[in-house]
Amino acid sequence: MMKHIPWPVAILIVSFLCPTELSLYVGGLRLPPHRVALLILLPIAIYRLLTRRDIQIRSFDYAVLAYNIATVAVFNIHGMQLIGPDLTPSNGLVFGGSLALESTGGYLVARSWVRNIDQFRDAVRFLFASVLIAGVIALPDTLLGQHFAHDLLQSLTGYVHPRDTEQRLGLTRAYGTFDHPILLGTFCASALALAWFNVRSGFARWGRAAAILAATFTAVSSAPLLILAVQGVLLGWDHLTRGIPKRATITVGMLGVLYFCASLVMTRTPIAFIATGMTLDSWTGYYRLVIWENGLENVWANPWIGLGMADWERPAWMASASVDALWLLIAMRTGIPTLLMLILSITLITRAVVLRGCKHKERGVRQFALAWIVSLIALSLSACTVHYWNALYAYFFFFIGLAGWIADPIRAKSKVSTKATLSRQPNWQPNVAGYPIAAHSPR
Repeated sequence: MMKHIPWPVAILIVSFLCPTELSLYVGGLRLPPHRVALLILLPIAIYRLLTRRDIQIRSFDYAVLAYNIATVAVFNIHGMQLIGPDLTPSNGLVFGGSLALESTGGYLVARSWVRNIDQFRDAVRFLFASVLIAGVIALPDTLLGQHFAHDLLQSLTGYVHPRDTEQRLGLTRAYGTFDHPILLGTFCASALALAWFNVRSGFARWGRAAAILAATFTAVSSAPLLILAVQGVLLGWDHLTRGIPKRATITVGMLGVLYFCASLVMTRTPIAFIATGMTLDSWTGYYRLVIWENGLENVWANPWIGLGMADWERPAWMASASVDALWLLIAMRTGIPTLLMLILSITLITRAVVLRGCKHKERGVRQFALAWIVSLIALSLSACTVHYWNALYAYFFFFIGLAGWIADPIRAKSKVSTKATLSRQPNWQPNVAGYPIAAHSPR
């Protein structure tokens, strides 16, 4: 069924599902399963990227590399400056290096091993199977109110992963094998568009959508459900507008007009309404708005290299130092230039996917290009209210790298047969002695 999936891709996806209690300890470092996998696979991926003739290093690859170099450099600078009571030079370098390992490794494993539509299709199938497994493991957590996987591994390893038993809608928010319910839900929800186009039957598509919805719902979290909703709306809109010229421009214009009209008639901004009115817990939505307000003040105060690992300034009543927004946290920690490098890399690869994938002559490539873009939009919007960390941070870059085969397609070798070659030359025929003579020339 999945004979084309590269083994490193399968190993990495499995590592995303491995609980943090299975971490290895080397000296004072804790290496979760996905980092162990990346430490092994990253050197091989770099070698493939540099030596294989069917891979061309492109602008988006350089942009990803620049983002990771900047990340390591900024945290190393903060470590050398000893910002904060718990920060030492080694802490800054290790923290930045860990982030770079996850982002560079996740990206390059997908970029260097998934090189054609068959490998991509099987990778999506394997990802969908992983979502089903994650949902099955998480379901007892939701229904019975206990984190079974973490409880079992905690008793076996002695490692205590911090977690809370939260109730929403009469259900317990499941952790499954992930570090937080929102990470579980985001992982499951991200596969919807890809799984939808990976099969042709309408029944199979709706069956997969229902399975992904069920797995996502075990987290009982608003952001993953919004990821599903965004993908569903975009897929539906694609179906309705198919064949309409310049539909992307029309869509953006309609959204702009809709936002402007909503701003005129609503007492709150549309973003504030979505954050507080379209969530399962309005308080968490309001708290995220406050995080953005205070977080941006920290960004403007430290625009170039950010705060590093130092604590950020906020009102005293905001006891938690967590920042529930990937884009905001990157800007706060490493500065605006580093964030812009990441945005540039995503923009460049998306542009390449649009140019080379959405107008491809093969229908399957066009569908997968659209599915990847739809899922990327949903994940990027979710990153405004969710911080991707540990396995999900690596998974986010793995997802970006999955489109590398579309953005950097394999160039078909020009195979010119002998017959075709001779057809462009005079009509040579062998003579009796075996030497060629022109058929139209006199003997």
